[in-house]
Amino acid sequence: MSKISYKSLIQKKNNIPITCLTAYSKPLAKILDGKVDLILIGDSVGTTIYGMKNTRSVNIEMMKNHAKAVVKNTKNSMTIVDLPYNTYRNKREALKNANYILRNTNADFIKIETDLRNVDIVKYLTDNNIKVVSHIGVTPQKYFDFSKIKSVGKDSKGSEKLISLAKTLEIAGSKLIILECISTNTAKEITKALSIPTIGIGASKYCDGQVLVIDDLLNLDSESKKPKFVKNFINIEKFILKAVEKYVKDVKKKKFPSNKNSYK
Repeated sequence: MSKISYKSLIQKKNNIPITCLTAYSKPLAKILDGKVDLILIGDSVGTTIYGMKNTRSVNIEMMKNHAKAVVKNTKNSMTIVDLPYNTYRNKREALKNANYILRNTNADFIKIETDLRNVDIVKYLTDNNIKVVSHIGVTPQKYFDFSKIKSVGKDSKGSEKLISLAKTLEIAGSKLIILECISTNTAKEITKALSIPTIGIGASKYCDGQVLVIDDLLNLDSESKKPKFVKNFINIEKFILKAVEKYVKDVKKKKFPSNKNSYK
């Protein structure tokens, strides 16, 4: 299998849905590689791996290190890396940090959370040969408390603003646009209005593709409250618990390590 190209993603628009999942480590990268079109090394690493309450404390070094581990073990899928909060407050800062991530990881895309105030940053990065994925709708880096997140684009005014923003971001050079927690009709209209693919998370089946946090898909943290758009495709927690219980039992009964697991 050859590496997925951006051209192939464009060809999938209005045709074959694009698939994207997050990964933060070598084992998951190797599992997902070639199975999904895109692997996102998201700043959700803060809440899923580091136990943070939100993503605002994630820093550039965390993103670099996790992205490096993932990209090194990804041969076929394309990779996207989030620029974390407060690392793209102006054009120069954005370019410096985008180049730092790409130089140290060889990822394909940089993702930033966007609104009308930083469209110029998208254009500036694009003009400097950075492939940008824009993220609109609900942008998590703005939130201290994720429980306060509500869907957007429900009324005509909100819908028109988002459609206009998406069009502006395409003109600025965005290669893909993530739509988060956007009403079905608005997401549908945005997708129809653009020539670049849209990737939805809580934005209906009418986007050109979908993304989920891998931990949510696997139900790795069953006790945490999940947003409406999350679907658990398997309860991996159950299998992990069974393995742990068997390990504890074998250790206590001195069945592990056996001679097979020991050196002579």
